[in-house]
Amino acid sequence: MPETTSIVISRLPDAELFQKLARRHGHFCPMSTLGLRIGWAARRLVQGTLRDAVYCMKTCALDGIQLALDLKDLPLRESAQHRFILHDDGGWLQLALRAEALQLAASYRQLADPVMQDALLQQLRTLDEDQLLNVTRSQTPP
Repeated sequence: MPETTSIVISRLPDAELFQKLARRHGHFCPMSTLGLRIGWAARRLVQGTLRDAVYCMKTCALDGIQLALDLKDLPLRESAQHRFILHDDGGWLQLALRAEALQLAASYRQLADPVMQDALLQQLRTLDEDQLLNVTRSQTPP
């Protein structure tokens, strides 16, 4: 049975990294922001050498994950779930976006006011990872 990992947030990506993401991606958006958060969490959780990685949905999150982990080309596996799966020296790690985080990101499209949009993006940048992600580690592929 996979072991569930609780992430204690001690550091967040700094504001400059989000600016770099917007330059790379072409704009600020909720999914690239969540991708950066996924990649940042993975960066701290990788044990030893990152051997393999795949993201399971084609979204803007790919840019954020690639930036956080300095990956040139992240393979994609089509799936109905937003999951980042990686293999490292400690086994297999899966970081999946929680339904609440996806609902929050989806609400961005309903906001016409740029101030409200910025506030939502700031919330996604700083929300505790336990509210954004389900993280599991196992010795077998998920």
